[in-house]
Amino acid sequence: MQKLKIHFLNTIWSDAILLESDNHFAMVDTGSSFYYPMIKEYLDNLHIKKLDFIILTHFHSDHYGNLEKIISEYQVDSLYLKHYYGIEGSTGSGTKSDEEYVEGEILKYQAILLACQKTEINYLDELNSNETIIYLNNIPLELYDIKNRLFELYTNPDSEFYGQRRFSENFNSIGIFININNNYIFLGGDVTCSKTDILALKGLSLEMINQIYQKHQIDHIDIYKTCHHGGGGTNTPELCQLIKAKYAIITNTNRWLDNYDTFDNLKKAKSDVEILQTDYYQYIFEIDTTINYQKIYKESLFITLKKD
Repeated sequence: MQKLKIHFLNTIWSDAILLESDNHFAMVDTGSSFYYPMIKEYLDNLHIKKLDFIILTHFHSDHYGNLEKIISEYQVDSLYLKHYYGIEGSTGSGTKSDEEYVEGEILKYQAILLACQKTEINYLDELNSNETIIYLNNIPLELYDIKNRLFELYTNPDSEFYGQRRFSENFNSIGIFININNNYIFLGGDVTCSKTDILALKGLSLEMINQIYQKHQIDHIDIYKTCHHGGGGTNTPELCQLIKAKYAIITNTNRWLDNYDTFDNLKKAKSDVEILQTDYYQYIFEIDTTINYQKIYKESLFITLKKD
């Protein structure tokens, strides 16, 4: 019988997720750089020496921040990420990008690939289908939306945004679906549900979930790592009604969610949803035929360091 543990580490406005199955380990995103002491302590307490792979959902520093350090200090077999072109119009903080920001991000991307080459890590940054399956100890992880939407708009002469740096790398975020004995998991990265009129960028999270439902003939998600840290404009009523989550993990704190309708949308979609935030707890989900979780009290470094 397949068994999987998912460790949601206590990050805010940042994702660091550890997957575990029969002494095989992998990560989805690596958190902002200031979280590294916590992440390293967590991995070392589990006596982890090797990661089968790391999936980077998109190239924002709150997701890639510790990638180079982890590659340098642990054995990592493979890295999966989208090629970074430096053509976004906004930063990871949501402000307008400039030449200095883009040049810095390109240098960080190149440093990550160089670290992979030095340690002979197999990395794939040009995935060539819209859906890819990666296995952790025979458990399939389905990667959705691996094409680079910003690059397509930037390089298409027929696009009104041809040659223009616009939008956010969130539009390039990968979504991950896992099915463990008919328990359904969706790790939403920073996938957007933007109301933009630009067809290539419209309702990406809705599109992914509908693709998953059609493929697997299902109608709900049991464990939902909320898109974009539970942010507003993404976890819309329409998306929450579609997902009908039993458990919703929000990598954020109330301080940043008070002005959003995320909680109401999740509860209206499923009144008994359990909403779990990572500001004061780490969560370990154990999934086989059933779903169980434990929470471990640990104040997020975001709060300890009084980050704005």
